[in-house]
Amino acid sequence: MLFTFPLHAGVLLPGGTVSPDVFADPGSVPLLNQTTGTFSFGSGAGLLAGTYFEAVAVDPFGVTCSGCLDFAYQVTLNPGLSSGIFNLNVGSYVGYSTDVGYISGSGEMGGGGGIGDPILVNRGPFGGGVQFVFVSRSAGAAIGPGGSSAVLIVATDATTYDNRGFLGIFGGGRGSPASGQISGLFEPTFQTSAPEPSTVVLLSLGMAGIVGFSRKRSKK
Repeated sequence: MLFTFPLHAGVLLPGGTVSPDVFADPGSVPLLNQTTGTFSFGSGAGLLAGTYFEAVAVDPFGVTCSGCLDFAYQVTLNPGLSSGIFNLNVGSYVGYSTDVGYISGSGEMGGGGGIGDPILVNRGPFGGGVQFVFVSRSAGAAIGPGGSSAVLIVATDATTYDNRGFLGIFGGGRGSPASGQISGLFEPTFQTSAPEPSTVVLLSLGMAGIVGFSRKRSKK
Protein backbone atom coordinates (compact mmCIF):
# COMPACT_ATOMS: atom_id res chain seq x y z
CA MET A 1 0.00 0.00 0.00
CA LEU A 2 1.40 3.42 -0.95
CA PHE A 3 1.16 6.27 1.52
CA THR A 4 2.96 9.45 2.51
CA PHE A 5 4.26 10.63 5.84
CA PRO A 6 3.34 13.87 7.61
CA LEU A 7 5.82 16.71 7.83
CA HIS A 8 8.58 16.14 10.40
CA ALA A 9 10.70 18.60 12.36
CA GLY A 10 14.08 17.34 11.22
CA VAL A 11 14.63 19.62 8.21
CA LEU A 12 18.27 20.52 8.81
CA LEU A 13 19.72 23.73 7.37
CA PRO A 14 23.45 24.62 7.37
CA GLY A 15 24.56 25.58 10.87
CA GLY A 16 21.47 24.04 12.48
CA THR A 17 20.92 21.50 15.27
CA VAL A 18 17.62 19.64 15.62
CA SER A 19 16.15 16.48 17.05
CA PRO A 20 16.28 13.74 14.43
CA ASP A 21 13.20 12.60 12.57
CA VAL A 22 11.92 9.14 13.41
CA PHE A 23 10.96 7.52 10.12
CA ALA A 24 8.44 4.69 9.97
CA ASP A 25 9.02 1.56 7.93
CA PRO A 26 7.06 1.90 4.65
CA GLY A 27 7.90 -1.46 3.11
CA SER A 28 10.48 -2.58 0.57
CA VAL A 29 12.39 0.12 -1.29
CA PRO A 30 14.55 -0.59 -4.38
CA LEU A 31 18.12 0.62 -4.02
CA LEU A 32 20.11 2.47 -6.68
CA ASN A 33 23.39 1.44 -5.11
CA GLN A 34 24.85 0.04 -1.92
CA THR A 35 28.23 -0.63 -0.37
CA THR A 36 29.57 -2.42 2.70
CA GLY A 37 32.95 -2.72 4.35
CA THR A 38 34.93 -2.97 7.57
CA PHE A 39 36.72 -0.38 9.70
CA SER A 40 39.35 -0.42 12.43
CA PHE A 41 40.50 2.73 14.20
CA GLY A 42 42.56 3.19 17.36
CA SER A 43 44.04 0.44 19.51
CA GLY A 44 43.83 -1.21 22.92
CA ALA A 45 40.92 -0.10 25.07
CA GLY A 46 39.96 2.52 22.50
CA LEU A 47 39.80 0.20 19.49
CA LEU A 48 36.81 0.83 17.23
CA ALA A 49 36.31 -2.07 14.83
CA GLY A 50 33.26 -3.24 12.95
CA THR A 51 31.30 -2.99 9.70
CA TYR A 52 29.46 -0.28 7.82
CA PHE A 53 26.70 -0.16 5.24
CA GLU A 54 25.54 2.65 2.95
CA ALA A 55 22.83 2.84 0.31
CA VAL A 56 21.26 5.40 -2.00
CA ALA A 57 17.70 5.20 -3.30
CA VAL A 58 15.30 7.30 -5.33
CA ASP A 59 12.27 8.37 -3.32
CA PRO A 60 9.75 5.84 -4.68
CA PHE A 61 6.58 7.65 -3.53
CA GLY A 62 7.29 11.21 -4.70
CA VAL A 63 7.11 12.67 -1.18
CA THR A 64 10.34 14.67 -1.47
CA CYS A 65 10.63 15.71 -5.11
CA SER A 66 10.64 13.94 -8.45
CA GLY A 67 13.82 11.88 -8.71
CA CYS A 68 15.16 13.00 -5.31
CA LEU A 69 17.70 10.83 -3.53
CA ASP A 70 17.86 9.52 0.04
CA PHE A 71 21.11 8.28 1.59
CA ALA A 72 21.19 5.67 4.38
CA TYR A 73 24.00 4.60 6.70
CA GLN A 74 24.44 1.98 9.41
CA VAL A 75 27.48 0.95 11.46
CA THR A 76 27.93 -2.12 13.67
CA LEU A 77 30.60 -2.43 16.36
CA ASN A 78 32.29 -5.79 16.88
CA PRO A 79 31.56 -7.65 20.14
CA GLY A 80 34.24 -8.10 22.76
CA LEU A 81 35.59 -4.54 22.59
CA SER A 82 35.96 -2.02 25.42
CA SER A 83 34.98 0.98 23.30
CA GLY A 84 31.87 2.70 22.01
CA ILE A 85 30.79 5.07 19.25
CA PHE A 86 29.72 8.60 20.21
CA ASN A 87 29.25 10.44 16.91
CA LEU A 88 29.03 9.68 13.20
CA ASN A 89 29.70 12.32 10.53
CA VAL A 90 28.55 11.88 6.93
CA GLY A 91 28.85 14.07 3.84
CA SER A 92 29.16 16.00 1.76
CA TYR A 93 25.81 17.82 1.36
CA VAL A 94 26.99 21.30 0.35
CA GLY A 95 24.25 23.17 -1.52
CA TYR A 96 21.47 20.65 -0.83
CA SER A 97 18.47 20.61 1.48
CA THR A 98 18.40 17.77 4.02
CA ASP A 99 15.78 16.11 6.19
CA VAL A 100 17.67 13.96 8.69
CA GLY A 101 16.71 11.14 11.04
CA TYR A 102 16.64 7.38 11.50
CA ILE A 103 14.36 4.38 10.96
CA SER A 104 12.58 3.43 14.15
CA GLY A 105 13.58 0.10 15.67
CA SER A 106 16.43 -0.57 13.24
CA GLY A 107 19.30 -0.41 15.78
CA GLU A 108 20.51 -3.23 18.02
CA MET A 109 21.48 -3.05 21.68
CA GLY A 110 25.14 -3.71 22.38
CA GLY A 111 27.39 -3.97 25.41
CA GLY A 112 26.98 -0.23 26.02
CA GLY A 113 23.29 -0.72 26.74
CA GLY A 114 22.04 1.69 24.08
CA ILE A 115 19.93 0.97 21.01
CA GLY A 116 21.85 3.13 18.55
CA ASP A 117 19.33 5.94 18.12
CA PRO A 118 20.86 9.41 17.71
CA ILE A 119 19.69 12.07 20.16
CA LEU A 120 20.65 15.11 18.02
CA VAL A 121 21.65 15.87 14.45
CA ASN A 122 23.58 18.92 13.33
CA ARG A 123 25.06 20.35 10.17
CA GLY A 124 28.20 22.40 9.60
CA PRO A 125 27.95 26.12 8.84
CA PHE A 126 28.58 25.53 5.12
CA GLY A 127 26.24 22.53 5.00
CA GLY A 128 28.79 19.93 3.99
CA GLY A 129 28.80 17.52 6.92
CA VAL A 130 25.85 16.05 8.82
CA GLN A 131 26.62 14.77 12.32
CA PHE A 132 24.59 12.19 14.23
CA VAL A 133 25.16 12.60 17.98
CA PHE A 134 24.43 9.51 20.07
CA VAL A 135 25.54 10.50 23.56
CA SER A 136 28.20 12.56 25.28
CA ARG A 137 31.51 10.98 26.30
CA SER A 138 30.78 11.69 29.96
CA ALA A 139 27.57 9.67 29.76
CA GLY A 140 28.99 6.70 27.87
CA ALA A 141 28.34 5.33 24.39
CA ALA A 142 24.98 4.60 22.81
CA ILE A 143 26.58 2.19 20.34
CA GLY A 144 28.44 -0.36 22.44
CA PRO A 145 30.32 -3.57 21.60
CA GLY A 146 28.14 -5.89 19.53
CA GLY A 147 25.59 -3.15 18.88
CA SER A 148 24.63 -1.23 15.77
CA SER A 149 23.35 2.21 14.99
CA ALA A 150 19.86 2.66 13.72
CA VAL A 151 19.61 3.01 9.95
CA LEU A 152 20.44 6.70 9.59
CA ILE A 153 18.66 8.64 6.85
CA VAL A 154 19.66 11.84 5.04
CA ALA A 155 16.80 12.68 2.66
CA THR A 156 17.80 15.32 0.09
CA ASP A 157 16.68 17.31 -2.93
CA ALA A 158 19.65 15.95 -4.92
CA THR A 159 18.88 14.04 -8.12
CA THR A 160 22.38 12.75 -8.92
CA TYR A 161 25.17 11.26 -6.83
CA ASP A 162 28.86 10.37 -6.93
CA ASN A 163 31.30 8.33 -4.80
CA ARG A 164 33.25 11.15 -3.18
CA GLY A 165 31.43 10.96 0.15
CA PHE A 166 32.73 10.05 3.59
CA LEU A 167 31.77 8.52 6.93
CA GLY A 168 33.60 9.69 10.04
CA ILE A 169 33.45 7.56 13.20
CA PHE A 170 34.28 9.01 16.65
CA GLY A 171 34.43 7.23 20.00
CA GLY A 172 36.81 5.18 22.12
CA GLY A 173 36.96 3.80 25.62
CA ARG A 174 38.75 3.97 29.00
CA GLY A 175 40.37 7.31 28.32
CA SER A 176 41.53 6.22 24.85
CA PRO A 177 39.72 8.25 22.17
CA ALA A 178 39.66 6.88 18.64
CA SER A 179 38.43 8.20 15.32
CA GLY A 180 38.77 7.63 11.62
CA GLN A 181 37.21 8.34 8.27
CA ILE A 182 35.96 6.06 5.50
CA SER A 183 36.06 7.63 2.05
CA GLY A 184 34.68 6.75 -1.37
CA LEU A 185 31.05 6.57 -0.23
CA PHE A 186 27.94 7.83 -2.01
CA GLU A 187 26.98 11.50 -1.71
CA PRO A 188 24.93 14.02 -3.70
CA THR A 189 26.97 15.17 -6.69
CA PHE A 190 29.61 17.48 -5.27
CA GLN A 191 29.10 21.16 -6.04
CA THR A 192 32.15 23.38 -6.40
CA SER A 193 30.14 26.40 -5.27
CA ALA A 194 27.42 26.41 -2.65
CA PRO A 195 24.19 28.20 -3.61
CA GLU A 196 21.95 29.72 -1.00
CA PRO A 197 20.45 26.96 1.16
CA SER A 198 17.06 25.93 -0.13
CA THR A 199 14.11 26.39 2.16
CA VAL A 200 12.08 23.73 0.38
CA VAL A 201 10.64 21.49 3.08
CA LEU A 202 11.26 17.79 2.49
CA LEU A 203 8.76 15.22 3.60
CA SER A 204 10.17 12.16 5.34
CA LEU A 205 10.70 8.69 3.95
CA GLY A 206 11.78 5.45 5.65
CA MET A 207 13.62 2.74 3.74
CA ALA A 208 12.65 -0.68 5.03
CA GLY A 209 14.51 -2.48 2.27
CA ILE A 210 17.71 -1.17 3.84
CA VAL A 211 16.61 -2.38 7.26
CA GLY A 212 15.90 -5.83 5.92
CA PHE A 213 19.23 -5.99 4.12
CA SER A 214 21.19 -5.01 7.21
CA ARG A 215 19.35 -7.59 9.33
CA LYS A 216 20.12 -10.34 6.80
CA ARG A 217 23.79 -9.39 6.97
CA SER A 218 23.81 -9.60 10.76
CA LYS A 219 22.22 -13.06 10.68
CA LYS A 220 24.92 -14.26 8.31
